[in-house]
Amino acid sequence: MNVREPDWAYVARSLLRVLIVSMTLFVALYAAEGALATFVDLDDKRLAQVYGTAARITNPDKRLSTGYSDGGGLLGTTYTLTGEPRRADHDQPWREYEITKDLFGVIRAPSLSGPSGRLGDAITAVDANPGEDKTLTEASRKTIDALPQTLEAVAVVEFTHPMTTEQLVAFNRRHRLCGGTGVSYVYAPSYYDDSDPIPLTNAIVWNRGMTAEGDPTYQCETEPEAALAEFRRWTRKLHETDDLSQFGLTPHRLTETAKEGTVHALLLDHWKLSALKPLLNTPETRTITLTDTTFNLGTPK
Repeated sequence: MNVREPDWAYVARSLLRVLIVSMTLFVALYAAEGALATFVDLDDKRLAQVYGTAARITNPDKRLSTGYSDGGGLLGTTYTLTGEPRRADHDQPWREYEITKDLFGVIRAPSLSGPSGRLGDAITAVDANPGEDKTLTEASRKTIDALPQTLEAVAVVEFTHPMTTEQLVAFNRRHRLCGGTGVSYVYAPSYYDDSDPIPLTNAIVWNRGMTAEGDPTYQCETEPEAALAEFRRWTRKLHETDDLSQFGLTPHRLTETAKEGTVHALLLDHWKLSALKPLLNTPETRTITLTDTTFNLGTPK
């Protein structure tokens, strides 16, 4: 039986053709990306300015950094945030959270869909206009009284009614409260509507440090004015086509919330219990929920 020898010249020519076609496709793709970069910002700053900020708004249970981009490309862009759990203990593990935008403009952020744990529960429990509840107020007082007043805490201060900026500035002046990274404003509670395309809409929690423009210079008692002005400025960047469903938000709700501009609760980070307790001695405060203290309240959910 005769075995036919391969036509090695033909094989070499075929491999050469494959190599040439592959190199041509690679060069064409590289050139197309370079040409596209002339007209389109492949780094996609909107990932940082819009989607990165939206992630911080709906994930107050995390202290999220300003983040960084992979530079983008034809196949998509990834924006990475680093963050730690919002706990009273300063020594918490940091991890990375990715927001990706693919070739078709689809946004994915699987680990940034909303808050969890005790802080998530406390934010979700904030009501739109709950009114007074002296039983809750006294329960909060007993909880705080039972702990050493020098402990630091993460807490949610819920108001009996939505507070306007003017009312909140007056509240700050009475209690000598200053703005900063440790004071965030709950502009809208979360709600659930199974008839809505996005059934669960997350709470809108805002701090001026959440934008991608860098660290702000915080004001003292008048910080609510600056915070609302910055929130409204940010919402003007939103487009109706921005898909924020991964964060349980819509551009319309954010814009309407900014127009209304009232505050339903405060998220206070690293506050001593001795500074929290006086806030219960005012008719505006309904309850204070401690979500964590430097004294262990138990294993987190």
